Amino acid sequence: MNEPPESHNVPIGTAEYKITIKGSKFIGYCGSATDEAAAMEFIKARSRQHHNATHNCWAYRVDDPTAPSERSSDEGEPSGTAGRPILEQLVRFNLIDVVLVVSRWFGGTKLGRGGLIRAYSDCAAGTLKLLETRIRIPSVVVKVECGYDLVGLVERTAAGYSGNVESGDYLENVCLTVRLPLSSEEKFRKAVIEESGGKVRVNS
Repeated sequence: MNEPPESHNVPIGTAEYKITIKGSKFIGYCGSATDEAAAMEFIKARSRQHHNATHNCWAYRVDDPTAPSERSSDEGEPSGTAGRPILEQLVRFNLIDVVLVVSRWFGGTKLGRGGLIRAYSDCAAGTLKLLETRIRIPSVVVKVECGYDLVGLVERTAAGYSGNVESGDYLENVCLTVRLPLSSEEKFRKAVIEESGGKVRVNS
């Protein structure tokens, strides 16, 4: 099944992958981070664990999936040969709220710029192939004010746009909290107002 275009993948748990290339050992380790502080803690912990590695290179993508905070580091490798290839794999796998560290132990044979890029890219990709993920679709919450007789209409209309009523305040009028996929918000607004004959009010 194809993912909706606005969806993205988020990690479940962690994954580790090991490869050896011309004597150099690479270990990739990936997990979840919901913000930059959490990502840096993950990186620091992994770097402490592999303090004897020649390099602990990394990348992360967190926060708003439409404009994520992205950072990467070569950690002493030639510029652009490690952190960037790792980050590119995070983008390729459509991941967000994710951090990946690739540790390298130099094996005595220089890999060259192209060889390093391939090695870090392959190790990152191998790690991500093992990572369990789930699909997350950006959503929005709207407030719907209506009469008691229109609650069923609101619920049915929300369901028709892959949304649901999360809660409600039942006073003189009803105020419902509705969660919808971001891409469905305007369609829901138009439909529920039209179908109620303008008797429903939708607020952000």
